[in-house]
Amino acid sequence: MDDQLNRIPAAASVVASSREFLERMWRLENAERPGYMFGYLGPKVKGGRSVSSALFSLDGPETVRDRLQDPEKFLRAQLEEIEAQMALPGDVIPSLCPAFGVVSIPSAFGSEVIWWDHNLPAVKPACDGESASVLALRTPTLEDGEVPRILKYTRHFIKRTGAVFPIRLTDVQGPLDAAALIAGHTEFLSLIVTDPKAAHHLLRAVTDFIISLVKAQRHIAKVHKVEFVPSMFQPWMPDGTGISIANDECVMMSADMHDAFSVPYMNMLSEEFGGIAMHSCGDWTHQFSSLDKVRNLRGLEFGASEASYERVLTYFGGKAVLACRVGLHRDVRFDGMKDFVSRILHAATTYRGLFINVDITNGIPGENWPETDIAEISGMIENPPQKGGR
Repeated sequence: MDDQLNRIPAAASVVASSREFLERMWRLENAERPGYMFGYLGPKVKGGRSVSSALFSLDGPETVRDRLQDPEKFLRAQLEEIEAQMALPGDVIPSLCPAFGVVSIPSAFGSEVIWWDHNLPAVKPACDGESASVLALRTPTLEDGEVPRILKYTRHFIKRTGAVFPIRLTDVQGPLDAAALIAGHTEFLSLIVTDPKAAHHLLRAVTDFIISLVKAQRHIAKVHKVEFVPSMFQPWMPDGTGISIANDECVMMSADMHDAFSVPYMNMLSEEFGGIAMHSCGDWTHQFSSLDKVRNLRGLEFGASEASYERVLTYFGGKAVLACRVGLHRDVRFDGMKDFVSRILHAATTYRGLFINVDITNGIPGENWPETDIAEISGMIENPPQKGGR
């Protein structure tokens, strides 16, 4: 562990430069170029090596389950990821994230956690989704489910690294996603129609608990004089800008339903923490008008092959941070990383707030995905075609 810490370049000037750029990006002032970072690029890479994800990677001597359930192994994997990131160009602020996927909030409400050997853990619904069982769910505490593990890992990561790395927010999902995991996806969507009051009861309880967990994790960081990053997603986000949530369930409901059952709770979180940065898988572009009602919508993280990147960049360009990656759509493919980056740069109406995650960890590359040239890609992003209104 100590050898790892010694190998990671201090590179204070590099981190300071990244911080200055990313702070400007979150203020939508980076008109000169997009932000970017490199992650896993596949096996064919020129000018460096792929970055293996500590959370998602299947590589390494132990299973995903072994890695996540052992704080030392999980920390070592994260330090390896940081070391690889710091060896490549990009806008990176090294940080540690005690997250285990979607399980944190549902497990506190009583959902059983299923630990897979070669995948992130999952949860079973905590109830049958009927009104009575939803209303009977216990009010969770910070001692329930996997929450103690999250807070324990937060302290462990800080102590073992000498409090030199910022701590990122764990995976809290979001009100809509967590409620659907607790009650069951189909059952919760049905509950919205059959008993809206019960659905709102669960959404409010989930939102209140998310607030409690975020505050608890931030408190640990502050007590140890460590920077708290209020997002588990990349890019780095300044504390006070808001928090990041996942809102994948929104792809399965109308904008009117989203107005009624998601926006009020996103706004509660926004008011509490100063804004919202939303991740969603899938095609959520039918929610544009509803997302306009989210107060202080700071950012959107999405797969470019899932939600039409042209539509997203046109509608939200210059209004919020837009962090895009390749995406998981099986029928929409890019012809390599150069093609992906080229298309994003061409479609962007402005570079203000644009961030390109050069990564296929959560993406489906083409069958003949070509070699990724790191110098070529970084040159394209750092010296992009000029846009009007620079």
